[in-house]
Amino acid sequence: MQLRMESRPVGDVLIVQCSGRIIAGKEVFTLHSHVGDSFIKYGDIVLQLDEVEFIDSSGLGALVRLMQAGRAKGGDLKLSGVPAKIRKTLEMTSLLSQFETYDTLEEAITAAYLGSRYSRARAGDTRPRILCVYDSTDVRTFLREVLCSAGYNALTTATIDDALILLKATKAKLVVIPARMQSVHGKPTRKSLEDIDPAVSLLVLDESFATQDPGEAAEKLLSDVRSQ
Repeated sequence: MQLRMESRPVGDVLIVQCSGRIIAGKEVFTLHSHVGDSFIKYGDIVLQLDEVEFIDSSGLGALVRLMQAGRAKGGDLKLSGVPAKIRKTLEMTSLLSQFETYDTLEEAITAAYLGSRYSRARAGDTRPRILCVYDSTDVRTFLREVLCSAGYNALTTATIDDALILLKATKAKLVVIPARMQSVHGKPTRKSLEDIDPAVSLLVLDESFATQDPGEAAEKLLSDVRSQ
């Protein structure tokens, strides 16, 4: 089966869901192009491998090269959900110890934020941390730029599920969501957040936020954030 990859950012970590086979030829080239270029923007990348059926020697070599490239730039390539067959291959080649591997995506993301790279960054960053959740890439970019320009440390992601993972990892004290995300999986989002941190605050954006005048939207956003 041809290698397929879907990427999504969770804060400053990039998640790459892989499915199919990682083998010599087009698949390895695609993996290098997709992941290698991402190290320019993201320090840590997590490869989710639970849907990978097979990896050959070239594919394994590609993972090693990507891991080395990431660490050379101060980041890392982490592996999540490694199937038993591929884990056995890593063990047989004595390469398992070279990678950071995690059973779940949540463990991998948390490890990235607890790692030395982010710990050093947080040590010198006293800005209030805000977690923004929005399913539009353009709106997430707008939110991040407005808040960062105003002196906040803004992290963004597309789903409440990912936001819950980020909240555990980053200890953000304010979460911003659109009105349509106030309930997920039949449970109020506020309750899901408070189950992780009872002190967290929630700011719900108007459903029309994405179509509002940018200046007015930014002004109201900052006013609402400051009033929390």
